[in-house]
Amino acid sequence: MVKRRVLGSGETKLETWVSYILITGVVVSIALEAAGLILFYRAHHSLAISHYGGAFIRGRDFFSFFSRVLLETTKGATGLRLMVLGICVLILTPYIRAIMSVIYFASRKNITYALITLFVLTVLTMSLMIH
Repeated sequence: MVKRRVLGSGETKLETWVSYILITGVVVSIALEAAGLILFYRAHHSLAISHYGGAFIRGRDFFSFFSRVLLETTKGATGLRLMVLGICVLILTPYIRAIMSVIYFASRKNITYALITLFVLTVLTMSLMIH
């Protein structure tokens, strides 16, 4: 006999939250990219970014770079800053998903999946800290 998942079960709730996180991250990233492209084109009458240093990750790690980009963008949104912020949001989307999964599995006291997801989160964190 095949068991059907009951709507509202724990796994369904997790899958729903994960899909919301991923969709929101992608939509926000696309919106920032589109707004950035429009502002950049209006300011420079070209879409050629070339080797402009502000478009590359600089600093100790991704987190310091992201905080600097976020701070600079709040002071004054330029096209390039919005595009870089859009890429940062896209990079952080699976990271936020991993954080939410660890919290979910830990709250459900599912130690096996909490540890597996915590390992994934650790690898993602280390990767972002190295770059």
